[in-house]
Amino acid sequence: MNRTATARIAALSLCLAAPLALADYPERAITLIVPAAAGGNADITARLIGQEMGRQLGQPVVVENRVGAGGRIGTQAVARAAADGYTIGYAHVGTLVLHRFLFKQQLYDLDRDIAPIGLVAETPNVIVVNAASPYRDLKSFIDASRAQPERLTMTSADPGTTSEVGVKLFIAQTGAAVRQIPYKATAAQLSDLLGGHVDSMMENLPPLIGNLKDGRLRALAVTTRTRAASNPDVPTVAEQGYPDYEQSAWSALVAPAGTPPAVIARLNAAMNQALRSDSVGKELRSRSQEPLGGTPQDVQTQIRKELPKWEGIIKAAGTTLD
Repeated sequence: MNRTATARIAALSLCLAAPLALADYPERAITLIVPAAAGGNADITARLIGQEMGRQLGQPVVVENRVGAGGRIGTQAVARAAADGYTIGYAHVGTLVLHRFLFKQQLYDLDRDIAPIGLVAETPNVIVVNAASPYRDLKSFIDASRAQPERLTMTSADPGTTSEVGVKLFIAQTGAAVRQIPYKATAAQLSDLLGGHVDSMMENLPPLIGNLKDGRLRALAVTTRTRAASNPDVPTVAEQGYPDYEQSAWSALVAPAGTPPAVIARLNAAMNQALRSDSVGKELRSRSQEPLGGTPQDVQTQIRKELPKWEGIIKAAGTTLD
C-alpha cells in the first residue's frame, strides 16, 4: 500500500472515530475555571451550577479558582486550554465586555479564543449604607454629595468588575459627586462600611443579603431594571428618577475556541437542565439571582447589546488600565 492510500485510511479512521469519542463525552472530570477568589459571588454560583451539571453529565465538574489581573488570568487559562471539553470557564460581563475597553494590554482575543456555552444568571448590584447613616433614600444621598463634592465616598470592587464600572455609570447618569474607592475584596469593603470609615458601597447583592436582613446595612437602591426578589422593598435606581440607569452582573459559561460543536451542545444542555432544576433555580433566586440559560448565540447577543454602552462610559471616564 502506498503512502497516500495509508494517509487516506488513517484520516477516514479518525473521522469515523470522532463521533464515537463525542458520544462517550465526558469520560472524566471537567475543570471549571473561575477567574475570582473562593467564597465570592462568582465562586458560589459556579460551584452551585457545576455540581448539578456534574450530575447531568455523569462526571464531576471541579471548580478551580484562578485569581489575578481583574479576572484576566483565569480567562486566559481557558483560552489556552485544550479544546476538548474538559476545561471550561465561568465568565461575566466584566471579562466578556468591560475588559475590552478597560485594559490596554489584551491577553487574548475574546472573539477568536473563546467559545460561548450559555448564559448562567443575572445578579443585581446594590447601593448600601451603614444602618446608622443619615441617608434613607437615594435622593438624600445624591443631594448631600452634590452639596459637598468628593466628601462622600462609595466603594466598589477592583477595576474591571461590574460594581467598579457601575459606580462610574452611577456618577455619570445621576450627577452624584461621590469619591469612588476600589477594593480588592468584598469583605474589606463591608468591614470599612460597618466600621463607619466609608459612606456607601456598591456591590453584588447576594453577599450582602444577610447584613441587610439583620439590619446592619440599609439598601438605597438596586441597579437592575426590576426589583430584586430577595429584597422587593428596595427600589431601583431607575425608579428614583434615573430611568436610563440599568446595570447587572450577568454571567456565562465558555469554552476554548475550537471545542467541538457536539461537546458545546452537550455542555449547553447540561447547563440548561441544571438551571431548570429545583436545587439550582430556587437557590439562585433566594440569592436574588435570576437563572438565564438559552443557547450559545444568546451569549453573543448579550455581548453585542452591552458593548456600545460600556465603551462610551469607560472611555468617557478615562479609566483605561495597563
